[in-house]
Amino acid sequence: MKSLRISVHIPYYISKNYVNKSSLLQKVCKSYLGLSKNVKIFIHTNKKIKSHNKKIKFIYHNLSKIHPFKLTWVCRKLMLKQINLYDVFIYGEDDLVFTKKNLNYWHKHKNICLNNNFNLGFLRVEKRKQNNLLYSSDQISKIKKYVLLNNKKFAKLENTNSSFWIYTRNELKNFTKTKYWNFNYKWVTVSGILLIREMAAVGWHGEDMNGQFMNRYNATIIPIKKKKLVDGSFIKHISNNYANNPAGLFGSNKIDSLLSKKLDLFKKRNFLFEVIKRLKFYLYYFFRINLKEIYKRQAN
Repeated sequence: MKSLRISVHIPYYISKNYVNKSSLLQKVCKSYLGLSKNVKIFIHTNKKIKSHNKKIKFIYHNLSKIHPFKLTWVCRKLMLKQINLYDVFIYGEDDLVFTKKNLNYWHKHKNICLNNNFNLGFLRVEKRKQNNLLYSSDQISKIKKYVLLNNKKFAKLENTNSSFWIYTRNELKNFTKTKYWNFNYKWVTVSGILLIREMAAVGWHGEDMNGQFMNRYNATIIPIKKKKLVDGSFIKHISNNYANNPAGLFGSNKIDSLLSKKLDLFKKRNFLFEVIKRLKFYLYYFFRINLKEIYKRQAN
């Protein structure tokens, strides 16, 4: 693989726990810098910070007149300016470690997926202290479907969001021409959660985002090898917010048992299924409770 020119964009909101978050961010940046000698990291933040590394640039954004969640969107303006300067574009949250192994996995499998209109997926994983096993942060239900491409079996993810996305220059160019590039979600759920961050983090491969069906990809998939998900798809979520939650609310699925024993062939959804899926979307996002925030308040 040639030395790819990689542009990494990270939203980094600084609040009271700034010291703890900064230590995580250092680990995240170190992992990205190990991908290629031509990596540049752009950290979008609400505070003015100086960088001592020429490959890391902090970009200050005044959020006084906008919702702070919109920090997750401001990087797109700069990405658009960089479109012809880099080969690969990455968006990731400030507690995700993306390694050379992850990059090699993406490079190996992305073309077969793109050529067949599928998105190559990643899984946020955390390690539970009690048993030292890996758990999924996002897949709250077992994987039940598979896709067959060139006689290779891929698992169809139930949840496409991993708070991370990576696109080639050409794929990003196509993305920027769609309404989802600058999409503005104005509704609020019953629990007061805006979908601003989720929509930024899911990129172009969200299913039923805002009730809209994103037609670029048929699904988000991960290769299966020896009846297991390829581990190059695992991205470490080093804040460990879910798997080690004492209330047991998150991280409910072990990676090793994420695949159902019997997988059915994935078929593109019909119109009726699309309508039902849209109704489920509205029910979930308008009436969900922010359990994570409730747990934080109880812990404090």
